[in-house]
Amino acid sequence: MLKINAKIHDKYTLEFKVGYARSQKDLSVSNFVMDTWIFIPDALYINDKTYSKSDFYRDFRTQVRLITPVYSLQQLGDEREMPLSRLEEASRMMVAEPNEQNEKAYEHQIKMYGNMVRSALRTAVQRIEGRAASGVVAQQTGILVRDLRRIFSRYRALPAKVNLSLINFEQQLYWALCDEYMCRVTDMYLFRLLDSLSDRFGKDTDISKPILDFIEAEQNYQREKGYKLPAAHEEEKNKAFLHRTGQLKKYIESDLYVLAHKKSNTFVFQQLFFMISAGLSMVFATIISFSFQQTYGNFTLPLFIALVVSYMFKDRIKDLMHDWFSSRIGAKFYDHKIKLAMHGEPIGRGKEGCDFVSEEKVPQEIKVRRGRVSGLEAGHSSLSETVIVHRHQVRLSGKRLSQLSHHPLLGVNEIVRINLREFLRRTDSPHIPLYIYEGNGAYDKSPTEKVYYLHFVMRIKYKGIESYRRYRVQVSRRGVREMIEW
Repeated sequence: MLKINAKIHDKYTLEFKVGYARSQKDLSVSNFVMDTWIFIPDALYINDKTYSKSDFYRDFRTQVRLITPVYSLQQLGDEREMPLSRLEEASRMMVAEPNEQNEKAYEHQIKMYGNMVRSALRTAVQRIEGRAASGVVAQQTGILVRDLRRIFSRYRALPAKVNLSLINFEQQLYWALCDEYMCRVTDMYLFRLLDSLSDRFGKDTDISKPILDFIEAEQNYQREKGYKLPAAHEEEKNKAFLHRTGQLKKYIESDLYVLAHKKSNTFVFQQLFFMISAGLSMVFATIISFSFQQTYGNFTLPLFIALVVSYMFKDRIKDLMHDWFSSRIGAKFYDHKIKLAMHGEPIGRGKEGCDFVSEEKVPQEIKVRRGRVSGLEAGHSSLSETVIVHRHQVRLSGKRLSQLSHHPLLGVNEIVRINLREFLRRTDSPHIPLYIYEGNGAYDKSPTEKVYYLHFVMRIKYKGIESYRRYRVQVSRRGVREMIEW
C-alpha cells in the first residue's frame, strides 16, 4: 500500500511523508506510482520561463529511509520478543568473538532497537492524545510509563548481563549512544504529551503526575551519566544540547537511510536528437550552398551572401529543434532514474520527472478533484493557473528487503520537502487595509493579510488500485500559513 502524511515543516517548506509498504509475506517486486499536479495562481508568476526544471529539483528535496519495524512498547520491553532477544544474542556474540562481522551485527541491533523505541513511543503518545475521556487517558498514561520503565530497565541491565566490559571502549560506546538517544526522544515525546494534557485537563492533575515522576527520575539518571541537558537562561549550553541531539539522531537513524542515486534518464535520447537536429540543419545549409554554387559559380558575391545567410538559418534551425526535441523528451520520458541501495546492496529502483502542462492536458479526473467551483475561477483566462506535474515510480524488491535485517522491513518512506520560497517572491504586501463602515457615520480600518492558494492533487496507483489525495496550501509573503486536506 501507499500512505501519505502531509504537514508544514517550517515557514517556507511543506513535507510529504510517502510510505511505500508491501505485504510482509510478499517477496515479489512491488510497483508504486504517484503523480502530483501542483496548481499555482498566475499571480505568482511561476512558469516555464521563470522557473526551470533545475529550479524545481533544487526546491524539491527527497530523502529515502526504511520503514521502521513495528513493535509496541510492551513488546520492546519483553525479553522473549525479537528486538531484545536479538540485541542480547548479538551482544553475546560480540563479547565471545569480537570480529568485524559480529561488531556490525551488534551495532545494527543497537541502532534498530533505538529506532523501534522512538517509533513505538510516538505511536503510543499519538494514541493517548486521541483519547477523549480523562479516565481512559489516565489508564493509558500509566501503561505508557510502566512500559518505558521496563524498556530502560532491561536495556540498561544488558551490559552487566552479557559482560560488555570485556569489549573495547569504542564498542561499548555504541550502547551508551543509544541509551542517550532514547533519553532524548523519550523526554521530547513526554514533554509534548504533557503540553497536550495540560491544554485539555489543566496542569495540576493526577494524569500528569506519573509522567512527571518518570521524567524527574530519568533526568537524575542523565545527570549521573554526564548526558547534556537543557538549562534555563544558558543559551550556549542549549545550543550544544541541540547539536548533540542532532548528532545522536543521525547516528542511530543511519541504519534506516537508503542511498538514492539519481542520474539522467534522457541523456542518450537527448544526444541522439541533438545529433539529428545538427544533421538536419546542416542538410539545409548544404542544399542552399550547392544551389547557389550551381547557379552563380564559385567565388561570387551571391554565393558568399547565400553561405552567410544559410549558416545563420542553420544555427537557428538547430537551436529551435533542440528546444522542440527537449520539450518532447520532457513530456514523454522521465528526467531521472533512481537506484535504491542499502549497505551497497540494491533494494529497488525508481523514476521521476516533472514538466509544465497546459490546463487542457490535465486529466479530467484531476480537474474534478481540483474542484474549481466559482464562475470567476472557471470562466476567465486571466484567472487561470500554472500547472506543474511531478511523476514518480518506485519498484521495491521484497526479497532484497527481507535480507537486510532479521526484523520485518515492509518498505521505505520517502520524505519529500518542497521549499516554496521562490513561489512567494512576487506576492503582494502581506497586510492590506480594509475599510469597514460601522454605521452612523463611523468606519474602521482593519489590516488583513493577502493570501494565495496552491492546490496539490495526487494520484496513487498500487496493484491496479487508484486513489487520490488533495491538499490546499494557503501562502502569503510571510510564508506558509495553512495546509488542509480536502
